[in-house]
Amino acid sequence: MERGNVANERPWLILTLRRTGGTSLTTFLSTISTFPRIEHEPFNSERIFGGITRAFQETSDIERMTAEVRTALERRPNIKHCVEVVPLEITRAIIDTCHALGYHFIVLTRRDESRRLGSLLLAQATGAWGPKEAKEIYPQIISGAVKPAPIPLDKVRGRVTQDYYSIGRTLSLLRNRRIDPSWYLFEELYFGDESIATQARTIAANLGVDISMDDPRLQAFAQNESQRSSSIGPYIPNFDKAEALLRHLCAS
Repeated sequence: MERGNVANERPWLILTLRRTGGTSLTTFLSTISTFPRIEHEPFNSERIFGGITRAFQETSDIERMTAEVRTALERRPNIKHCVEVVPLEITRAIIDTCHALGYHFIVLTRRDESRRLGSLLLAQATGAWGPKEAKEIYPQIISGAVKPAPIPLDKVRGRVTQDYYSIGRTLSLLRNRRIDPSWYLFEELYFGDESIATQARTIAANLGVDISMDDPRLQAFAQNESQRSSSIGPYIPNFDKAEALLRHLCAS
């Protein structure tokens, strides 16, 4: 891979929601970055920095949590962070710490929220969170060997509300701090008029990394396989009702 001046390269923070294509983007950017690579969504309660989240949920000690976030990020690892999964206070501490450390900010959202949330409900119902798992699990569901539980319709409204609140407050935090992120939409990045490879090279350039069009890491990202989660919807009990409810709640 060809690079420009490595001294100009910056670590990155991806602020996103689940089911936006963030895992694929994170995996690609991690392969071309010289900054430390760590687990995706590291502040989720069960992951590498999850102890910070669990302790804050127990104590509500903002000062301690903020200091622990600063320590966790002092080596400037690249971060993918789903804002609806952890308390807003932790997202705020991550944003402030990354801003102080010179990170490049990326926001990744999805234009069609009802489809994003539908994909989330299907992943939760089936246990298939990516193409590899889908290849193993979907045939078992279609054959009847595995019978997924119905979608908990009584929790759908709360999920919609929480996600809208989380991304809205995150964008407010960025604006209030005069942080100008690079903002990408799932539909445009993966299915837009401009090729994924061309857009990925632009994203890399914004991070201070030059990558050639024939780089195998770029090609792997551009050819990344879709999970096609919507194909399993008809086999999930009451998913049609969940879809209708999502379309109503997410109308824009």
